[in-house]
Amino acid sequence: MHSFILASMETQPTITVGSMLERSLPVALVPCWGSYEKTEGSLRLAKQGDTLSLRYMLRSPLLRRMVQEHNLEVCDDSCVGLLLKSKESEQYLHLQCSASGALRSWWVSNEGERTLLPSSLLETIPVTVTILENSNAQSRWSVEMHLDLKALKIDTDGQLFGNFYSCAEQTDQKYYLLAHETGTLEPNVEVPSAFMALEFL
Repeated sequence: MHSFILASMETQPTITVGSMLERSLPVALVPCWGSYEKTEGSLRLAKQGDTLSLRYMLRSPLLRRMVQEHNLEVCDDSCVGLLLKSKESEQYLHLQCSASGALRSWWVSNEGERTLLPSSLLETIPVTVTILENSNAQSRWSVEMHLDLKALKIDTDGQLFGNFYSCAEQTDQKYYLLAHETGTLEPNVEVPSAFMALEFL
């Protein structure tokens, strides 16, 4: 059975979230479970009303964007992801976005049970993928998403916690970049005790 024990506020890292992406400070996505050549990433966050906006900036040797439909194996592509929960919730949201723009998302319960979000809901999420460079030398790309937290049934009245990442699991040069490392020996981003507190200005 999984447990949603969150780290104490004294030791738990915090991400400060303003109201505008352009003015927010980038959060570094750091390599986990290995070192990866020519691979780096960062994330900016902003919140206005019930909308949480995210902008990922990535650089990697390869770019894979084969998945074209929602709720397929997005993590086989170059992708970004987020895990988000409210303090009192007994489940958290896991959402992934391929470099193709395809999404996959599910709720994870306290017992580890997963419930996929309907594709009709994922269709309503504004996503912009920009390929800045895609050559034999390197790929540079960005993903911007705007999440309506109430539509996703995330309580916005209390404290929110989350973690953010980019990965590519089915390329010749797989990688994992996380905003906060999970402390597991094997790749695993679904570790609620590693979630960071989001502090909204």
